[in-house]
Amino acid sequence: MPITIINKPNIRARKMQFDFKDINTANFWGGNSIVSSFFAVMSATFPPGEKEFIESVRLFKDRISNAELQKEIKEFIGQEGQHSFQHRQLNYAFDEQGWNTPKIEAKLRDKISWLNKYLSAESRLARTVSFEHITAIMSEFFLSNQDVLNDLPESLKSLFLWHTVEEIEHKSVAFDVYQTLVDDRNHLRLHMALVTIDFSLTMLYYQVMTHILARSLPSGRDVKGAWTFFFGVKGMIRNMRKPYLDFYRKDFHPWDVDNSELIAAWKASKYADFEINKTQYECFENDNNEQIAVVS
Repeated sequence: MPITIINKPNIRARKMQFDFKDINTANFWGGNSIVSSFFAVMSATFPPGEKEFIESVRLFKDRISNAELQKEIKEFIGQEGQHSFQHRQLNYAFDEQGWNTPKIEAKLRDKISWLNKYLSAESRLARTVSFEHITAIMSEFFLSNQDVLNDLPESLKSLFLWHTVEEIEHKSVAFDVYQTLVDDRNHLRLHMALVTIDFSLTMLYYQVMTHILARSLPSGRDVKGAWTFFFGVKGMIRNMRKPYLDFYRKDFHPWDVDNSELIAAWKASKYADFEINKTQYECFENDNNEQIAVVS
C-alpha cells in the first residue's frame, strides 16, 4: 500500500506555456554539442515514453481501491500528458536546429509498440516504475544543482525546472500501483537492469545518428566538457549512481528520500509563473497520435 509521508507533496497537473523561439542554435547547452544532443534526444523520447507510462498505469487503474492512490493516478496522468505535449513543441524547435527529433519520436513510438506485443501488463508497469525512478533522481540532481542550467535559453530552463518538479511530485505513483497489485521485487529489479541497458544504448545510438545526420562531429573540447558534465565530481551520472542503486534494496520506496523542499523552492520562484491556468485536466494522445485534453 502507498505509504504516508509528512511532507509528501500533493500532485497536481499544471497547464504550462513556453515560447521556444529563444532556442536558436543546435548547441543550446553551453555550446557543447554532445550534451546538447543528449538532451535533444532525451526530449524526443518523452512524447512516446510518457504515453506508454500513462497506458501502463491505466491497465491497473480500475483495480486500485485506495481513494488517495486513485487521485494520485489521475494527477499523474495529467502531468505526464502535459509533459508529452510540451516536449513535442520543444522537439519542433530542436528539429529546426537540425536534431531530427520528430523522426526519433516516431521510431521510438514504433519500438514501444513492438515491445508491447511481447510484454505482459506487469512487465510494462515494471518498466514504467524503473523509468520513473531514473527521471526522479535525474530531476533531483538538476533541482539541487541549478547552476548547470544557467547557460540554457530561458524557455528551456523554465520547462526543465517545471518538468523535474512534477517528476518528483509523482515519483511514487507507478511504484505504489505496482506494489499494491504486483508486489514482485525480483521482477522489478530485473526490469530496472534491462531498462538501464535499453535506455543507455538507445540514447547512445540516437546521439550518434543525430550527429551523423547533422554532419556535426564533436570537437575535443566538446568531449572533455561532456565528460566533466556527466562523470566529473559534480557530474550528473556520477551523482545519480547512489540513488540509482538504492532502487535495488529490498525495502526501497521512492519517498525514502524526502526532497519536497525542492518543489517548495520552485513554487516560490519566478519559474512557477509559466502556469497559465489551474484547470484540472488530462492531456494525452488518441489513437492517431493527436494531442487531446479532457477537462475534469
